[in-house]
Amino acid sequence: MSNAAHDSTHVVKETPGPRRVPRGLFVIIILCLAALYGWAVYGDTPAPEKTVKNFYTAYFDRNYETVSQNLSVFWAARFLPEYAEMDAAELVADRANIEKGITAVIGEIEAENQLPEGLSIEIMKDYTKIGEKSAIVVYEFKENNEVTSKEAAILIMENGQFRIFNMSAIDDSALEQIQNFDMKILDENFTELMASPESK
Repeated sequence: MSNAAHDSTHVVKETPGPRRVPRGLFVIIILCLAALYGWAVYGDTPAPEKTVKNFYTAYFDRNYETVSQNLSVFWAARFLPEYAEMDAAELVADRANIEKGITAVIGEIEAENQLPEGLSIEIMKDYTKIGEKSAIVVYEFKENNEVTSKEAAILIMENGQFRIFNMSAIDDSALEQIQNFDMKILDENFTELMASPESK
């Protein structure tokens, strides 16, 4: 018997056991699944529509902090007299305090307000208009899935996020005008609004 053959008789072959999956891989999988879910829910929703949805979801839940986070400081300042004389830059810079103030105001206004049962909104996506500094989102109010009214929200870009500048009731006659509206006009108006006094 050769030495090679002799040596081979003493070699114990190890049966490989199941490999352990790194714990970090499970974390990555969970994060990927969460990201995919988020994309499925929000990924195809334009930012202005998401702002309006978040605003009304919070409003129906009486979560007025989140309501305030989705409002422009220009909308909020109309209800806070102490901010009446501030310019745009000062308002945007003091956003955190304005949010606190308007949260309290909305809470007081809504304290006695009873919302109808089954209240919801549905975005009318065909009428969403998005510019560089502005956007328009049209939506229907529904009670138990029955349309009761329509509104249009005008949004302004503040610090990289669309926030609600104004909301108003509309009827069907306004829909064509909204579709044909030139967003450059609104962009120019908001650019001028946001400009510092020195640059005007």
